[in-house]
Order: sequence, then structure tokens, then C-alpha cells
Amino acid sequence: MADRSSPPPATPTHRRKVPKPVLRLGRILLVAIVAWLLLRLLRGVDWSEVGHALTHLSLWQIAVLLVAMLIRRSLLAAPLALLVAGLSFVRAMVSDVAAAAVATLAPSPGDVVLRLAMLRSWGVDTTDATSGLALSTTLFYVARLAAPALGFAIFWGARTFYAPFAWSALLFGAGAAALLGGLLYALRAERTAATIGRLLGRLLHRLRPATQAPAVWEHRLVSFQSHSAERMHHRGWAAVLSQLLLVAVEAGLLVLCLGFVGVRLDGPVVLVMLCSFMVVYPLSGLPLMGAGVLDATYAAFVSDHTAVEATDLVAGLLVWRVAVQLVPVIIGLLTVVWWRHSSAMAPPSPEEAAPSA
Repeated sequence: MADRSSPPPATPTHRRKVPKPVLRLGRILLVAIVAWLLLRLLRGVDWSEVGHALTHLSLWQIAVLLVAMLIRRSLLAAPLALLVAGLSFVRAMVSDVAAAAVATLAPSPGDVVLRLAMLRSWGVDTTDATSGLALSTTLFYVARLAAPALGFAIFWGARTFYAPFAWSALLFGAGAAALLGGLLYALRAERTAATIGRLLGRLLHRLRPATQAPAVWEHRLVSFQSHSAERMHHRGWAAVLSQLLLVAVEAGLLVLCLGFVGVRLDGPVVLVMLCSFMVVYPLSGLPLMGAGVLDATYAAFVSDHTAVEATDLVAGLLVWRVAVQLVPVIIGLLTVVWWRHSSAMAPPSPEEAAPSA
């Protein structure tokens, strides 16, 4: 006979989800906006002229682009080399280009897993590796989100107030400020790190009693926090400077590509090109570096303030994508193959060779 005094079974609670009609409407609006931007970009494009521009780059122009690409990859890898003790600049570049190739072709965690595996295979301490990756990634996104504010300020000071630039600067600038504020707080919050580590350890110990004691997790998180703060104290200024230079080099590389396909680069046009790229720079964080969305938005901004033809814009953007996206992916995949072969041939480290207790 059932016990009438026992409480009724609890009904499962479900988190509120966004209604499907709202999601469907949002997707339709996004597709419509992107389609409108693309149609605006592609309207009147002479594709034979685009093909001619792509296939008639001179050798010296290709050489200049290769040098610019090398400078760009160096700046991308600089924070990792600066913030990971014992990591050479060359290996930082190898890790960066390999991870970029994986991130282009696979879901997001894959590039982080690859980077950690590469750093461990080179004998980098786990704390050094995770701390350096976390700091370099955070600084990269701070610079990426802050770029629109810089582009808007330059454009407003040199020419005029432009509302779309202002909205982009406000939206992404707020994200950059929040991310930077969180980073600065984390670098100073040793007590918070200890509390989080202790709570995390208790939770894991409750879920899996065989796991390590909460004090161990507390020590690990405090060690991670103090190590990150120490590296940023000594090398942080150089890492931040490298990311600010990266934004300038990224914008300059696109201007070079546009100039090489026939766009006349006078002062006002170059100013619009540089500021427009800074404003749309956060869109490069979308899959495939925002292919289509970034290109169409950039072309719309440039077309609103200059007389540059759509054909030249499309040709220049295609050259830019080959330089910053296609070539690095090819090199990155070859780098992954080389690393797997070299790591398989290398003798095991003392930690790997030692028998487990």
C-alpha cells in the first residue's frame, strides 16, 4: 500500500527557452540583412574585371603581400610568445597558424586543444600554457572589440559624425570595456580565485568523491591567477601594444589589396577604408572570418563615402581573403602534419617515460 504521507513526486522544471517563432523571425531578419548587403555589394560588379585583377598581380605586389602577411602572423603570435615562459617566437607562430587553420575548418574548442597539445609536446608547463593562452586570447578580443571605437574617433575627428560608426563603437566598445575590466579584476583578485577554486573543488568532490581534495583545486586556481598576474606585470604592456599594432596592420593590408587591384589611394579614400575596416573588424570573429557579412558591410560603408566602384571593392576583398585566410589555412594544415610527424618521432619526456604510481 502506498504511503500517503510521502510528498508527491517533483515535476521536472524546464528553463525558459526563446520561442521558436522568435528564433525563426530573428534568423529571417539576419538572412534578409545579409542578403540586402550582398546585393548592394554585387550590384553592377563586372566579374571579368574582377578575374583580371586577381590574376594580374605583379611579382613585386605578391612579394609585398607576403611580407605583410608575415608581419600580421608575427603580431598575432606575439602575445603567446611574450606570456608563455620558455616559448620561442617561432614556435608561437607555428602554434598560432596551426590553430588558425583548425579554427577555420573545425568547431571552436579544437584550436585550443591543438594549441595545448603542441605546447605540452614542446615541454611547456601546463600552468604556463593555459595561462598564456587565456591571456593572449583575451587581449586579442579586447583589441578586436575596441577597434570600432578607434575607427569612429578617427573618422569623427578627421571628417564628420557618422551614426552607424557611432553605434558600432558604442556596442563593441562596451564589450571591450567589460572584457578588459574583468581581466584587470581577475589579475588582482587572489582571494576570489581561492574562493572559486575551493567551491569548484567541493562541487567536484561531491560529484566524484575520488577526485582531489578542494584544497588542491584552491591551490591550482590561486597558482594560475598569481602566475597570470606576474606575466602580465612584466610583459603585458608589450602584448597589448602588439595587438594595437595588429589592428593597424590588418587595416593596412586590406588597403594594400585594394590599391593593387586598381583603386586610387588618395588621402580621403584611405581614411574611409581604414576607419571602415576598424568599425567592422569585430565581424571577423564570425565563422570563416565573417565571409560575406564583413565584406558586404565594409563595402557599404566605403561606397557611402567614396566613389570606389563595386568591382574594385570585390576584387580587393577577394585578394585580401586569399592573403589572410586561404594561404594561412594551407600553411597551417601543413604545419599540423609536420608537428604530428615530429612529435611522433621525438622521444618521450621524462614525465611520460616515468611509470605511473
